[in-house]
Amino acid sequence: MSALLEVRGLSTVYDAPEGPIRAVDGVDLTVGRGEILGVVGESGSGKTTLVMSLMRLVKPPGKILKGGEMLLDGEDLFGLPRSKMPARRGRDLALIPQSAMHALNPVIPVDKQVAEAITVHRKVNSKDALLAARERLVEVGIPAERHSAYPHELSGGMRQRCVIAMAVANEPKLVIADEPVSGLDVVVQARILRLIAELKESRGLSMILVSHDLSTVARVCDRIAVMYAGRIVETGEARTLFKSPLHPYTRALVAAIPQVQGPKQALRAIPGDPPDLSQLPPGCDFQPRCPSAFADCETVDPSLEEVEPGRKAACLLYHKNERRQLDE
Repeated sequence: MSALLEVRGLSTVYDAPEGPIRAVDGVDLTVGRGEILGVVGESGSGKTTLVMSLMRLVKPPGKILKGGEMLLDGEDLFGLPRSKMPARRGRDLALIPQSAMHALNPVIPVDKQVAEAITVHRKVNSKDALLAARERLVEVGIPAERHSAYPHELSGGMRQRCVIAMAVANEPKLVIADEPVSGLDVVVQARILRLIAELKESRGLSMILVSHDLSTVARVCDRIAVMYAGRIVETGEARTLFKSPLHPYTRALVAAIPQVQGPKQALRAIPGDPPDLSQLPPGCDFQPRCPSAFADCETVDPSLEEVEPGRKAACLLYHKNERRQLDE
């Protein structure tokens, strides 16, 4: 699979009285054509800042540090003047935000909002744009009789479908979805995830799907990148990573997923709290919460290294081909 997106050395900081805080720290990512990459981690791990960085929507006191690259189809979007980016958003890059209600204009019917997204990037008249918008709404499951509805007249799931229709209206190269189902009930979540999978098959959709829920991304993603304290700590094929996680943090995320089948079990929370990014511990960032930590973890900051073909982990358990047995 050829790479559509290649991100190298992406770092984003926020200026604070105590000094710069790295919310995204040296992130490398790739997304293949027709691939869905899941990015997962607890709240505060840097996922939303990563999304805003990729869209180049970071605002002061945040800033993307120089030296990183974001190659989309071989073109470095970080090298473009900021004034050139609005034309790329919606055409080459599209965002599905977390809150559809906040993304939609409350006083404009949804079909006209999708049509507006089309006319911004294409030379089409308003009539043709409206017809195309309604086709996109049908494609995502909005019946014709609801096309002229206002956002408050639609359910949460239907509003989310409208936002997805708007995101794919101009056939962008890459769609970035930031927690697209987190505010929905589990039944609607399943429908939206099924829709994303269908769009991937019908359109060859390429996507970065961000979530705090590992089970959500495992259902529709081809690969997963696990994020902690602004860094990627593990990457791998979704099913393999879900069944046999390498990094202790990934293992903890998998263990924390509630089981609906089998005997009742107590929920297993990850001990401790995510680190304060202004006061990261020495050595491995996850070390204070890690049940498998040993002495070197307190002083050595592990890099993301290939453990086996297609799998990487930032953990001393796997460095220098020294495969230690993880604690159960």
